[in-house]
Amino acid sequence: MFRNTVRNLVFSGVALLCAQPAAAIQIHVPSEVERGEPLVVHLQAGVEVVQLRAALYRANGDRVTAAGGYRTTTVRDVEVWVSLLGIPSTLAPDEYLLEVVASTEHGEEITRTRSITVRPRQFASMRIALNRAMSDLRETPDPRRIEQARQIIALVATHNPQRVYNEGEFIVPVENARVSADYGDRRIFDYADGNEAQSIHFGIDLAAPTGTTVVASGAGRVVFAADRIITGKSVVIEHLPGVFGLYYHLDRLDVEEGELVRRGQPIGTVGMTGLATGPHLHWEFRIAGVPVDPQAFLERPLVDKRAIFRKILHSTTADTERG
Repeated sequence: MFRNTVRNLVFSGVALLCAQPAAAIQIHVPSEVERGEPLVVHLQAGVEVVQLRAALYRANGDRVTAAGGYRTTTVRDVEVWVSLLGIPSTLAPDEYLLEVVASTEHGEEITRTRSITVRPRQFASMRIALNRAMSDLRETPDPRRIEQARQIIALVATHNPQRVYNEGEFIVPVENARVSADYGDRRIFDYADGNEAQSIHFGIDLAAPTGTTVVASGAGRVVFAADRIITGKSVVIEHLPGVFGLYYHLDRLDVEEGELVRRGQPIGTVGMTGLATGPHLHWEFRIAGVPVDPQAFLERPLVDKRAIFRKILHSTTADTERG
């Protein structure tokens, strides 16, 4: 009885899909988000919804990022739809427009928009001197390196709504490691020939002795496990639809492509393969292809089902009082 009541009431700006879904459905999303953070969009699911899509746009109409959605349940088995977006660390602080489109089983598309404020965030700067061998890795044109980059970019941009493995908390993949570089660091590489190049660090570097165990930070499916020119021995794990964890510069690979892993399962060991000036793990997350701060995955569950349910319950009570 309680469960059915919850499913048929509005919560926190998110309405159920009733007999006239186009008039009822609304989205729920934070009003502001910081550069480099995940953006979680959700709405209460109804039987009519079969697909959810979300996209973030600049004021001039240019699209920043977009993602599909997937169906899940909160505590008490309340059904919701979730879409996960990544806010680039390079995005200028400003007002942006979020557009959410829900498709129904009757072929109808229901669109809702919401204004989102992207807050500023400062990132550290650092210079890294490279020896001749490391300089050549970056400076020498290599079709294989370009193809490897394209392969990873295409892989982490995929979205399969059925691959829901780790909605809860994540863990740091290396115990007792020292953070030697942070997410979003603005880097300048000093080459051996006197040239320099700028780049942005997309993850966190965890320095530890070669051979230190690296574990999966969350449950998932291994979608890549091989050696690459720049990132060395690398593992990519699909944790959620459109959410991927990347583990670079490993000394050894202990998993294979297609393997399902649990949170905390060893996947390899720390090394300095590829472009690395010392033994460390480069740990990175991408959401809909956008690199986001791994720290955001440690502070709370990415999809906080209890928080979503509390919003449902709160708004159910408020709606009852208004009625």
